[in-house]
Amino acid sequence: MELTRKLAQFVCTTRFEDLPEPVVTKAKECFLDWQGVALAGTTDPGSKVMMQYVTAVGGKPEASVIGSSLKTDIANAALANGMIGHALDFDDYHDETVIHASAACVPAILAMAEKLNTNGREFITAMVLGVDVCIRIGLALGDYHYQRGWHTTATAGTFGATAGAAKLMGLNADQLVTAFGICGTQASGLRQVFGTMCKPFHAGKVSMEGIMSASLASMGFTASQNMLEGELGLLDVLTETPDQAIMLDQLGQKFHINRLSIKPYPT
Repeated sequence: MELTRKLAQFVCTTRFEDLPEPVVTKAKECFLDWQGVALAGTTDPGSKVMMQYVTAVGGKPEASVIGSSLKTDIANAALANGMIGHALDFDDYHDETVIHASAACVPAILAMAEKLNTNGREFITAMVLGVDVCIRIGLALGDYHYQRGWHTTATAGTFGATAGAAKLMGLNADQLVTAFGICGTQASGLRQVFGTMCKPFHAGKVSMEGIMSASLASMGFTASQNMLEGELGLLDVLTETPDQAIMLDQLGQKFHINRLSIKPYPT
């Protein structure tokens, strides 16, 4: 079963017109929620350190860091906004996989959208698809993955950020398969760091990886073509109970962004 390619083809062929109205409405709600949580997150000590880091390393002013006048390159903007958006842990999440999907996907898509001057429909489409990809991979990894100590927002999340960035860039299926290979070898994040600044750093890390992976693939960088289903791929290495079938269940008909929960409080 060519899981990686089927997901890539789904992302590349899905248009805004294919999205049901409730899915679009939910995406708008999650994006608005992410913005509010991120603005509040700018006051977090870890966010301030990250903004200091991004300022120090510099970068071409391509995209904005939320809640500030700072502009930097898209990878560092995604890194900073990813951390800021997850700093307070108020952001939306998927109950079954415990993935903070908007925190993982939106910063990469937002940075790329600003650079490319993307319209709203393209942004929403990329967001819906990015969230769907990371949730589907999280479901395939199963509960064992999280209980073993992996932070699913960081492992599955990198695929969502990559899918979203690639969609805005107009990558074809072959390029996205490669991008999934690039992000898949970076998929990491351990729950051991929960309670420290490194937990929200995971969201920033995957957002930056999404930008890097899609960009490198567009330039001809090479990677595994079966990162998800390969003998030493993600599902083989990071879980003992992979569920390949659930990853493709009702693909293009059931959009998992509808299953994201909005938190009224950070617990």
